[in-house]
Amino acid sequence: MLSGAPGAPARKRTPRRTKLAYGFGSVAEGVKDTAFNTFLLFYYNQVLGLPGSLGGAAIFLALCVDAITDPLVGSLSDNFRSRLGRRHPFLYASALPMGVSFWLLFNPPGGLGTWGLFAWFTTFAVLVRTAMTFYSIPSNSMVAELTDDYDDRTTLVGWRFLFGWLGGIAFAQVGYRLFFHARDGMADGRLDAGAYGGFAAVGAVAIVVAILVCALGTHRLIPTLKPPPAGSGFTLRGFVHEVRDVLANRSYRVLVIGALFSSVAAGFTNVVGLYVGTYYWGLDTDEIALLGLSLIASLLLAVGSAGPLAAAFEKHRVATWLAALCIVFGPLPIFLRLAGWMPPNGHPALLPILLVHGALLVAGVIVIGIVISSMIADTVDESELATGKRQEGMFSAAIAFAAKATSGVGGFLAGLMLDVIAFPTQAAPGSVPPEKLTALGIAVGPTMMGLYLLALVFLARYHLTRARHQEILGELARRHEAAAERRANHPSRAASGP
Repeated sequence: MLSGAPGAPARKRTPRRTKLAYGFGSVAEGVKDTAFNTFLLFYYNQVLGLPGSLGGAAIFLALCVDAITDPLVGSLSDNFRSRLGRRHPFLYASALPMGVSFWLLFNPPGGLGTWGLFAWFTTFAVLVRTAMTFYSIPSNSMVAELTDDYDDRTTLVGWRFLFGWLGGIAFAQVGYRLFFHARDGMADGRLDAGAYGGFAAVGAVAIVVAILVCALGTHRLIPTLKPPPAGSGFTLRGFVHEVRDVLANRSYRVLVIGALFSSVAAGFTNVVGLYVGTYYWGLDTDEIALLGLSLIASLLLAVGSAGPLAAAFEKHRVATWLAALCIVFGPLPIFLRLAGWMPPNGHPALLPILLVHGALLVAGVIVIGIVISSMIADTVDESELATGKRQEGMFSAAIAFAAKATSGVGGFLAGLMLDVIAFPTQAAPGSVPPEKLTALGIAVGPTMMGLYLLALVFLARYHLTRARHQEILGELARRHEAAAERRANHPSRAASGP
């Protein structure tokens, strides 16, 4: 489907069935993100007894590996040639390794000791995230290839977020309601090490199925996706030049840094969320499951509003306004509790307040993520105008890295914070001393505010507008038409490209 204003270049829009297949692949990312952001540090710290700083360090080391593999895979997929195109071979190859590594991450053998457990945690966290890189970056790269429409890109990204969050919410519900109920005399199923094996098996199967659905569902589009540049091929020298070209784009730089801090803020909130819910607010498994289930309302609100907001206002304004709101609204319940203005634990009004707060906060965070992903696709066009090259994979590496920073840096900060305040490990709910709960609140609130403030500082420096993007598309269209005319007039030069 094509659309566009009179005189503007025709803009390709994405069919609904393509959006469904493409978006469903994000279930894999949702499952992985939920495991890393909510359960992984809690499992190794509270269940297996690994110190919080070591658990956070393991997640952070995996992120350091991502800093290398993400742009490498981006460059590889930009320049890869095969009968399956340049994106789909990576999608197909990532499914099984990611599923197996995910299961092993939650099934360490017994008797490893502290450093053996740390080594197992680090190794399989790296393997899971590397396998995810081979899926997420080629997949994210397809946004800029499937459509060049300014608003349709926001809608397409919205479908990815819809399925990703639904997959994560469903996986959390499976954990809370099927695996982490109290049994066999254990007061809290979340502290039962034996429950995590089956939980991880469900996640592993969901990951493999979701990636294959995305790959198979978009397989027919391979001939319509953009081919690699003429004469291209991956080389280390070329990779260095590509990194330089990408980082030379100012819009990209400020957007990536803003997205990074926004993701870290969300990740930190998610990682400490199970601690805060369990110990600070005194919620049981069913109540925390209900908090997770309420995020469906957040998701529907965010996906339904992101497109209209981006259409009515500039994308970067939507992101900055919401980041500013998160600075104040995010830690508000914690600050109110510290001031003595929140209902006590167990009061019937506490859970509804937390439900409403969590739903609104997460809706804002999701909208920020959607519009940032759409803005990244717009910067691909801006970069092509400046460099003459399309580097969807390299640009998409930023989104993948920022998403992983959610649990990487966020998990590291959370683990470090837990050790700094000497929060007890393997603690039963209700047994943590009040002074430790106060320390937890004091540490969590300001950290959330600071991270969202840093995101706001950089997002406010992004200035690629709808009008400028339309100018860029027009200039690119004229450039491509001129190149096609030159090739028609001089066939012998066709091999040299535009």
